[in-house]
Amino acid sequence: MDTTLRSSVLASVEAAGDAIGEKDRGAVDLALKYADAIDAAAEVGGQALTKALYLGPHLLKALVELGLTPVKLPAAQEAEETTPKQAVTDELSALRSRHRGGA
Repeated sequence: MDTTLRSSVLASVEAAGDAIGEKDRGAVDLALKYADAIDAAAEVGGQALTKALYLGPHLLKALVELGLTPVKLPAAQEAEETTPKQAVTDELSALRSRHRGGA
């Protein structure tokens, strides 16, 4: 199973079916560029990964604009909202773990 961000974006686009059309092509391409940059940095790790994770919020924004992910967290998670800094830290930890063969 491919666990790259690219594969996740492509799966989301496919799952959206007809909701994603030609008019969305630029946003899909942009989301894929962000995902590719983060995936490439995850292979290298270290400071390259840390820098690439700053693209995370931009990728998320592109996905939200395409309707591929909810804008708000589910009600159960709203009470535990994280700051943008914490979200980047959490994403960095997950990618580092994946890079090291963890999760």
